[in-house]
Amino acid sequence: MENENKGGRNYSGCWILYTLIGSGAWIALIIAKACGVIRMNWPAVALGILWVPALLLGFVLGLVGVVALLRAAGRKLREWKRRQKIAWTLRESMEGLTLNSIGPVYGVRRQPGEKNRAYKRRILHAARTLDVVNVQNMPQPATGQKIDTIAEKHGLMRRKNETDGQLQNRIRKAALAELEGGGKHDGV
Repeated sequence: MENENKGGRNYSGCWILYTLIGSGAWIALIIAKACGVIRMNWPAVALGILWVPALLLGFVLGLVGVVALLRAAGRKLREWKRRQKIAWTLRESMEGLTLNSIGPVYGVRRQPGEKNRAYKRRILHAARTLDVVNVQNMPQPATGQKIDTIAEKHGLMRRKNETDGQLQNRIRKAALAELEGGGKHDGV
């Protein structure tokens, strides 16, 4: 009968090597006992034909187990690095697409070969500049005589000790009431 393994490998050479090493270790143990180097009784040395190869086998299997665990950990680490690289690439491309759609809103176009970080910086700078300009040019609410004129158009008069903000709120309510078809309301 031939020895058939899944990988088509013949491990009989390994068993022969294992037997030779185990036998050699047992013979070395007998010689060491005969010379008085070790303090072990003779029956334990004689049974060494069984426990020395078993000890050797345990050591070899433990070593194989550690190597297998290290290989598996290495594979998992490589897979994790590959997935991180894919995730980073996707994140970068999604950020690039987002920046490419936001940039033109603020009048900023991506320059050839420009990285996302530099492009993002330019967009933020343009957005801040645009926001500052828009805030400075934004129409200010009417106050004083102007708001009194607007109130008269809606049929309202400024009440005693009424602030501009309070009058503005009453004008807004009156304008909404007119838009909804109500006309002039005394309670406003």
